[in-house]
Amino acid sequence: MSDYNDLLAKARPIAEADLRSEDKMQAVTALLAAGVEGFDCVAFFLVDPENPRQLLIGPRSGAALSPTHIAIGQGVCGRVAEHAITIVVDDVTQELNYLPGHPDTRSEIVLPVFRSGQVVAELDVNSFQLARFQPEERLFLEELCLLLTDRI
Repeated sequence: MSDYNDLLAKARPIAEADLRSEDKMQAVTALLAAGVEGFDCVAFFLVDPENPRQLLIGPRSGAALSPTHIAIGQGVCGRVAEHAITIVVDDVTQELNYLPGHPDTRSEIVLPVFRSGQVVAELDVNSFQLARFQPEERLFLEELCLLLTDRI
């Protein structure tokens, strides 16, 4: 966890900075993609302000992800937004409601980000390794998303 503590220490000033939300999210995705082996695609999906039943891809780093729009409730990302919970998928080939983000993705974690108690975004991390996201990664990413609460 010490490496994760170092990353949290680097993320704190980003979250607290007087920056646009998009700039904060871009800095966080870059920090994660460069700082953690196996975090191959890191992206934020944002609740569309014009259509709150849809997510739009936002700032991202690492390998490219698609789709760029996801309906709330559809796929892992859509379920996270709908239920405001973290979802970890150890093997995406076993997930019935899975929307492929990258052809090499084998595991995924998606976490909600809140503003004023509402999900406004989510952090989506894909890995090309099976079962990449263990309790240690989940705890780290949940702490990171907590840092971003009401700041993006």
